[in-house]
Amino acid sequence: MITHSNSLLIVRGDDMNKKIFLYLALMAFSLYSIPNTVALFAGQHSSYSGLGVPCDKCHSDVFSQLQAGASYQKHRAAAANSNYTTYLALGGKAYSGSSITDYNNTIWNWNSSSRAWQNQNTNELKNVSLDTSVNSGICMLCHNATLTGSTAHTGIVVRVCDDDRCHGNRINASNSPGLLGSTSNITAAGYNLSQPNVHQSFYLGASNQSSGYATGLSFGQVPGNANGSSGFISRGHWTCEGCHTGAAVNVTIIQAPVYNHSDPNAAKSRY
Repeated sequence: MITHSNSLLIVRGDDMNKKIFLYLALMAFSLYSIPNTVALFAGQHSSYSGLGVPCDKCHSDVFSQLQAGASYQKHRAAAANSNYTTYLALGGKAYSGSSITDYNNTIWNWNSSSRAWQNQNTNELKNVSLDTSVNSGICMLCHNATLTGSTAHTGIVVRVCDDDRCHGNRINASNSPGLLGSTSNITAAGYNLSQPNVHQSFYLGASNQSSGYATGLSFGQVPGNANGSSGFISRGHWTCEGCHTGAAVNVTIIQAPVYNHSDPNAAKSRY
């Protein structure tokens, strides 16, 4: 009886070992077969290029909407232009074709032999480019903290249309249309919208409302499209998106009450 019982225990122990081994083998196979999923939890937001996980791996719906927009090709070209991305990374204030003036009024001259921009004071070289071989290149144009001078711990920020160094706003005007060529339309659009014209009330009204996106400090400065001291970017970018994207909006129109002809004392109003 004892021998029989012991043999049963041994069999049960072997079965348990087999189950544990099978479980470990399954886990190892899973980690090998889905590396991108593993990378997702390893924090691809702080090092997307190092882990090789493109943004549209998780945000395919957003990327498909971006591709459908009329401005997609322009922004893709901007993401591929290292002069522009370096200008952003330096906190550029002016661009002449052969020099960049950064936010601290330091001049960076183009060094043709090094193929980079050189600090006239320290001789430091800088040439910032995005990996446009993957779809993340265009995403990083608006979301890479390095290009905004931000120290966000995730490495990801939100930059919108009327950013100081993109299309400008009512406070800061983008003054470097030559960065991407004469047809780039990188102009002081935000500033122009804030002047007396048919779009002014829309832009200024949206600029006085707060979005849910934190401003952060751009090269140590509060950006011009911040909504006062709220700590958030304004909704001024809605004005740009209203005409230049295919964003869908759900609107509920409430019918105004009509004049009650049966009541001589009813409040008069327009139909």
